[in-house]
Amino acid sequence: MTNPHGPQGPAAVLHMLQGAQLAAVLSAAIDLGVFAALAGGALPIDQIASRIESPVRSTRILLDALAVVGLLTKDGTSYGLGPLAAAHLVPDRPGYIGAMSHVVADPTMWAAMGRLKDAVRAGGSVLQDHGETPRHPFWEVFAQSTIGLSTPAAAGIEGILHDWIASKPSVRVLDVAAGSGMYGYTLAKNPNVQLTTLDWPNVLVHTRKNAERMGVDASRVKYLEGNLFELDWAGPHDLIVLSQIYHHFDPETCLGLTRKAAAALAPGGKVVVQDFIADAALKNPAAAMFSVTMLIFTHHGQAFGLEDYRTWFSQAGLAPPKVHSFDGMPSSILVADKV
Repeated sequence: MTNPHGPQGPAAVLHMLQGAQLAAVLSAAIDLGVFAALAGGALPIDQIASRIESPVRSTRILLDALAVVGLLTKDGTSYGLGPLAAAHLVPDRPGYIGAMSHVVADPTMWAAMGRLKDAVRAGGSVLQDHGETPRHPFWEVFAQSTIGLSTPAAAGIEGILHDWIASKPSVRVLDVAAGSGMYGYTLAKNPNVQLTTLDWPNVLVHTRKNAERMGVDASRVKYLEGNLFELDWAGPHDLIVLSQIYHHFDPETCLGLTRKAAAALAPGGKVVVQDFIADAALKNPAAAMFSVTMLIFTHHGQAFGLEDYRTWFSQAGLAPPKVHSFDGMPSSILVADKV
């Protein structure tokens, strides 16, 4: 799909081929502290260069690239933040997602994307260490870098379930492959929630730090360390959160995961899935592009369609999922009850 308002003809193709260049420009700006340097207002080029400890010439080249894509404004030799950068790329502001550069431009992902042709021919990742490698250090980076994106999604989940949680004297929640832990910790703001957080031990080191940062009551949180498929999930749980997990695996594994979740649920319990939902008409472009990431990083992963989830849920003894979407979120939230 081409953007009717963007470059046309040969320029459109060149624009696409320069996508990696844009990712490099943005990642470099984040790491150098460009957006933090401009948080207080526009500055002349020499002051910006001084703040990011770089020569004026190379600083100007980087800032001009940021300006032509709208992240910075330029007035003579001074630069300031554009609206998008001001909202999402200044550290410590509520909407900050700049840390995602450490995921997208992580050396593992950066190198893997350059081998996409090999992955297409092989039918899956050609990396020696990939998304299913036990205790992969990439997941530590992921846990530390995805807070900005997971925070609004976690708030969305809590909003959907708030009244249901409030109606119960106690709610046992399991957050599977928790990463940053934001989903479970946000639910644990409800005082009647007892939370169990599951992930690899090297990841949970960072997950625990986020609990401390959020002021989560440690007496209401337990941790399970290890492989989510091999561990006993220590149920029954009233609510199981499976966020951004299904897309790593093949359909048979996804069905097994759903059955394991259903078996660990108490009567009347719920499963919550957050993921990219694909469709044949490509109405969710983000899902189609995300499948490319799964192609280079996993052996069989991809974004699945709503009918896939309905089939797995039915076969596992769950009701058809209710689908929730939120503006600005490329993924959807599915909520299903245990039948």
